Amino acid sequence: MIAKFASCLALLCLAAAPARADGVDIKGFHGAVKAELTDLGHLSELNGKYRLRVTEVTMDQGGYMHAHHHLGPGLRCMVSGEMKYEIAGKTTIYKAGDCFSETGAVTHESSNVGSGPVVLLNFELLPANMPEGKGSIIPAPTEGEHHDHDHDH
Repeated sequence: MIAKFASCLALLCLAAAPARADGVDIKGFHGAVKAELTDLGHLSELNGKYRLRVTEVTMDQGGYMHAHHHLGPGLRCMVSGEMKYEIAGKTTIYKAGDCFSETGAVTHESSNVGSGPVVLLNFELLPANMPEGKGSIIPAPTEGEHHDHDHDH
């Protein structure tokens, strides 16, 4: 259990200094997996294929995550702070209480534009065979690769 926690922490907690995580330029992001579900109950046809994960993400003041995708779709719910979110040429400022969705397959970026930390909950549908402790971030595709569309709600 402690080893699992340590590996999650090492892979999800990102230093305050600019860095590259999974090929994405980031600064001041910290994440902690709060819950994972692999038995999807009445949706048994999804068992062994997908898992649900909730991650609490904190973005330090001045923090950012440049262009990236995610391994699966998800819902994002803001707990506190102000986050600038850029997707498909559209910029939105999200605040506490706001929720939005991502397919995961479209390039987006975010940054903390408030006077304190941003805290949000990421609810994600991910591949069941994804290694434990691995974050869902993947680099944005290079020009010419397929792009899907996400929807804000």
